Amino acid sequence: MLTTVGIGFLAAAMVATTVFGVVAIRTEWMLPWLRRSTPRPVLWGCATLSGSAGLGLWCVAMATERADVFGLGLILIVTHTVLSYLATRPGRVTTP
Repeated sequence: MLTTVGIGFLAAAMVATTVFGVVAIRTEWMLPWLRRSTPRPVLWGCATLSGSAGLGLWCVAMATERADVFGLGLILIVTHTVLSYLATRPGRVTTP
């Protein structure tokens, strides 16, 4: 029972982060508490999509015990970390 509830919360979190990532990429809109600290919303959206996909693949790999999917999920999570770091770094920001 607890595992089912945990998987449901995890799936809801992945859907929510995917929606926020797509919105950030398409419209450059971000959640209000992230606006001041993130000068590059499109890069943050890409990082969020990468992290959400990596978390999903990692969960699938843990359930099916497939090492190749596990590795790909971890690579996407590390990519999320790097892109999130770059999205929050101050510097020259170009706006279209």
